[in-house]
Amino acid sequence: MNIALVHVLNKSKKYGLNKDLNGGLGTADNFGDSLAFGILKRIRRKWVRIPIVEFAFLQSVLAEQGHAVSYFEGDLPQGDVDLVLLYGSLVDYQRENQVCQSLKEKLPKAKVGFWGPFPSRFPQLFDSGDFVLQGEPEAFFAHQFEHLDQLKGHVAITSLADMEALPAPSFDNFPIDQYRYLPAIVKRPFVALQASRGCPFSCRAYCAYGEYQGAKIRLRPARKVVDDIVRLKEQHRIKAIQFRDPLFGLHKPFVRELCEELKRRNVQIEWGMETRLDLLDEENLRQMFAVGLRNINVGIETPNAAIAKINKRPLIEEQHQEHMIAFCKKLGVKVAAFYILALEGDTEETIREAVQYAIKLNTYLARFSVATPYPGTAFYDRLDRAGRISTYDYEKYTQFHLVFEHENLSAPQVRRLLEKAYLRYYCRPAYWAMFVKWKMKNWR
Repeated sequence: MNIALVHVLNKSKKYGLNKDLNGGLGTADNFGDSLAFGILKRIRRKWVRIPIVEFAFLQSVLAEQGHAVSYFEGDLPQGDVDLVLLYGSLVDYQRENQVCQSLKEKLPKAKVGFWGPFPSRFPQLFDSGDFVLQGEPEAFFAHQFEHLDQLKGHVAITSLADMEALPAPSFDNFPIDQYRYLPAIVKRPFVALQASRGCPFSCRAYCAYGEYQGAKIRLRPARKVVDDIVRLKEQHRIKAIQFRDPLFGLHKPFVRELCEELKRRNVQIEWGMETRLDLLDEENLRQMFAVGLRNINVGIETPNAAIAKINKRPLIEEQHQEHMIAFCKKLGVKVAAFYILALEGDTEETIREAVQYAIKLNTYLARFSVATPYPGTAFYDRLDRAGRISTYDYEKYTQFHLVFEHENLSAPQVRRLLEKAYLRYYCRPAYWAMFVKWKMKNWR
């Protein structure tokens, strides 16, 4: 069977879209229309472009089943195609539906449908397709799929992907030379990988990762992860990767095994991860740094214990948090800290306190976003029942617009506070002194 995998690019947008981020719902870097935000939008669009990792696994699964698979990112399939699988996102679903309709007209004999976390939960928004796969497609094509007649309407997938059994991800025909994750990871060619899926923490009440991938951690064996890296180096000359696991390092024996395997096989790779600071200590940071760790993304969200409790965010003890960030700087690991403004209970004062705490930590990067009730999360369901959702145009759920009625803050207030947060953080001599120091260190 001839199968086309399609990642729709929307070139009409004046800001960056990265559909692999935010638990697969995607992010849209539409910060706002001010001069400062305009500059930030251009920087992000130029500096960050990440592949959808699940496409690489799906391509391998389908090839293993004996199908002829072609991957398209930006361009579209033509000719003899039996099945088209489009990725559906929250941030670009209208354009994705338009492309789907166009493909159905151009390829009348092909089945055309959607997959992804967002269409899995909101299949009615993707009814332009012949079908919507609800769940992880790797599991469906490995265990359920028998014939094209199964692909109609809303197709429930009855199992999750087995990370251990998945074949090595295939990035064949991916535009690898266009992927980048600057300035956190500088080396290229660059791609993203997954060593695990799932997150057990209670902050999945508002976070898309745990809600869509489940609470149970599904690990890929360390040996296979290193096999994946070696294969990418041999086939595509990859020099850097970012692990797209929602919670890298929760299983400490895995981290130890990964580091030992990378060291034993002398694999030279620069890599980054997303994790919680309470999963780190000096010993495992030294171990990971020795085999290429150079970037860590961490969610601080808020330093306010009361706000964290309201939003079901397990806080990390401040002394440990600050010590780990200081140790990362000393070691040579960049830290990108993520903060959420306008959480439930937030006021102008608590937001100013959060920004001041970010300045105190003075990490290599700081990302400020606006609390967003993502469809499918408990946060969304609660606000929806209370009639507090301001818009059901989900493409406005960009992480940078207030889309619900906040008890203390208006949308214009939040937009102003967001801009001030970026200006206060990045327009400081102390920040640029630290940034230049990093550049000089890397140059040497």
